[in-house]
Amino acid sequence: MIQRIQTVYLLLALILLVVGLFVGRADEWILNGLSCIMMAVTLRCILLFKNRPAQSTWCLVLMLMGVAYYIILAVKQPTIDWYHAMPLAAVLLTFVARKRIIKDEKLVRSLDRIR
Repeated sequence: MIQRIQTVYLLLALILLVVGLFVGRADEWILNGLSCIMMAVTLRCILLFKNRPAQSTWCLVLMLMGVAYYIILAVKQPTIDWYHAMPLAAVLLTFVARKRIIKDEKLVRSLDRIR
């Protein structure tokens, strides 16, 4: 079931995180490190397509990392450059993917109940 729409959302989030990392400044090592961890978690979410509850949990972890990214960014810099919007878009795509994962899980459970 790797062709599900939430996998596409997570793949787009991964692409945005990669672009944000390579376009960003090299001296922001804390933010770049957190971006790398977020990329690894996103890849983990994509590869957990057979285990929807775990995939949903890892998506939640990824969203919390996105919140941590912006808390660190707010403490570190008073101004935000355009490439700092990439993790925000990735978090929004992860949120949409998580909603679709939960929807799929409810659908599967309802079909199990019918049998």
